[in-house]
Amino acid sequence: MGSAIFGQAMREYLRPKRLLPWIGLSFLCLLLAHFWSTLDPSSKPDGRYATVSSILVYRLLALASAIFTTAIITQEVEQRTIVYLLTRPVKRSTLLLVRYAASVLVVTMLGVFGAVLTTLGAFNGLGGNSMLATDILAMSIGAMAYGALFLFVSLLFNRSLIICALFAFGWEASIPNMPGEMYRLSIFSYLQAIAQHPSQGDNKGLALLTGTAGDNAITRNSAFMTLGILVVVMLALSAWWFTKFEYVPREDSE
Repeated sequence: MGSAIFGQAMREYLRPKRLLPWIGLSFLCLLLAHFWSTLDPSSKPDGRYATVSSILVYRLLALASAIFTTAIITQEVEQRTIVYLLTRPVKRSTLLLVRYAASVLVVTMLGVFGAVLTTLGAFNGLGGNSMLATDILAMSIGAMAYGALFLFVSLLFNRSLIICALFAFGWEASIPNMPGEMYRLSIFSYLQAIAQHPSQGDNKGLALLTGTAGDNAITRNSAFMTLGILVVVMLALSAWWFTKFEYVPREDSE
């Protein structure tokens, strides 16, 4: 039954109508990386890749997670199909976590696709990018971390997509640049510690755009540990919450 639920969720998420906007945004990453040398003639391929991936690819990863993860339950409630979903002979926690796993896989695929296209734009090919492998790892973990957090938020609030989108583009873009220890409250700061992108040097404007203006002292090992704990705690809370509370179709969803 779990594989059937996973397969159905994947079919929903992989519909062309849902994927085409993300494919278009990924090609925007390619174009920006390719023409970045026009904006900064002194930039090198690894610098162009690191800049565009931090400005766009990781932001799109968070936004994609917000959209796909909040749809796991919220979409069923708003489309009034939640009753049919919950009548399946499977535990609620299993249903929730399997659909979460499907969303994580799709979001990771979109992030990796964006990173590959950014590599093509910055390096004029797939060779020479030593950061791609670590970025794929960071994006996989990021998809799990963002997804776990957004899943719990979607169970707590109506219109949770607005909250999650603001977190993805507002909180995650600004908090890593804050002075002091504030950067530790951002998932992106931990993903930066895993990805280990090169510094932006003395370009403060570019550092603000890429979220590297703050003093990030997070080590790679502590980033793995912190995000791992976040995922486990958020998923445990989500599974418990979804099991204990009732969800009914929304009457104001039309």
